[in-house]
Amino acid sequence: MAFAGPGMIPASFASVPVPLDRQRLLARLVDRLPAIQPEADGVVSLTVALPPLPISSSPLHLPDIWSWTRPSDGLALIGLGTALQREFPGPAELATALRRLVWHHQNSDDGNGQPVAFLGHGFGGDDPSGLPGGLLRIPRLLLRHQPDGSEMIFSHAGNGDPDTIRQSWLDAADRLLLALQTPIPSLSENVLVRISENPQADVFKRRVRAVTSAIAAGRVEKVVLSRRVVVAGSRPFIPARLAAALIEQHPTCAIFTAAFGSRILVAASPERLVACQDRRVESYALAGTARCDSDDPFLGGRLLCSAKDRHEHRLVVGWIEEALSGLCETLDVPAEPRRMALGKLQHLWTPISGVLRPGATLLEAATRLHPTPAVAGLPLAAARALLDELGETRSGWYTGAMGWIDRSGDGELAVVLRCALLNGYLAELSAGGGIVAASQAEAEFAETELKLQTMLDALLVA
Repeated sequence: MAFAGPGMIPASFASVPVPLDRQRLLARLVDRLPAIQPEADGVVSLTVALPPLPISSSPLHLPDIWSWTRPSDGLALIGLGTALQREFPGPAELATALRRLVWHHQNSDDGNGQPVAFLGHGFGGDDPSGLPGGLLRIPRLLLRHQPDGSEMIFSHAGNGDPDTIRQSWLDAADRLLLALQTPIPSLSENVLVRISENPQADVFKRRVRAVTSAIAAGRVEKVVLSRRVVVAGSRPFIPARLAAALIEQHPTCAIFTAAFGSRILVAASPERLVACQDRRVESYALAGTARCDSDDPFLGGRLLCSAKDRHEHRLVVGWIEEALSGLCETLDVPAEPRRMALGKLQHLWTPISGVLRPGATLLEAATRLHPTPAVAGLPLAAARALLDELGETRSGWYTGAMGWIDRSGDGELAVVLRCALLNGYLAELSAGGGIVAASQAEAEFAETELKLQTMLDALLVA
């Protein structure tokens, strides 16, 4: 995994169904996939290298897929089925469970990639959607694609018959390869109807004014308020079509999907909570937003010069710097923000990087960082208390985190933003904005509408 900035898209990502010889690949797996001896106390994973494949950047049209795609890094992870899944109240328990997990790994003669677990959690507190507070999932089969090649990683937890396990792996591989050859269905444009909002516009604006009053009283410096909207489509939403649209529109974001039975979470997050590779760590400060408009080329300059947005951004930069400084031997914090343009929106962006101290981990950094002032507020305890008083709840893991971690501890977590929780004809969307002393209720409401429009546009083709 290499850290890449916006605008770098490897040519190895294809936008069409993948041309591959399925029978030849299956024969290779039959030849190289042994019957392993399962471990009653943990998980066994086996890696098999594949010939170079032009992997489609679109997640597959399958019901039990978890996926992570960051085209700017050249990385695609597609997990099918479940070897191990554990639910937890929140991120702290999730991190503890992963540390205690007994995870064995074997390589075939030509495969050496580390096995991967998906993990995620909500913002904290009650989640109206009913999703678990935290979840760890090791897929039965993981297809990992990077610019230098592809691998299949097979996993099994607990006891079992070795031959039966091997056959289940081969069946999963056949199902995955067949799906890779199957194009996403072409359908007419979806017609959307907004059926509910929480809170309503007038309530949201009252909350903005309540926060600015609390700031004036010295109670908080910043609080992030959010809105939740449910829309209905004229036909059921297709998660793979939504993910494909987001990849096309936002290729520098982390695009991920997570299946919870009939409900599918799909997100395109621009905000890297934390990524780690060989002790090198990186986190994004992303706060301060304006619209993009080709008819007004000076919007970006005004954003960079905006006192309100720069103040909001500095609060987040300072928080991340303080959170990581105790974990890092070195830390690089740029003095000035840059501009990240994403479709109809642009943000102030500061990538903060460093080198972890020996023994410090990705999940330790994630626990210190989440929630950042970009999604909660500052001071954190006072901001969360005010959110509770105002009756704010976060649903569907919105402003939580999701990502992946390998057996060696490398991986990445992104803040769950620009997301939709799909369930048949229904889609639940959320958007928010940081409230500081200079915030105006009408402008903050308009910002949430602009942020919601990113997903609403994509849902038209989902």
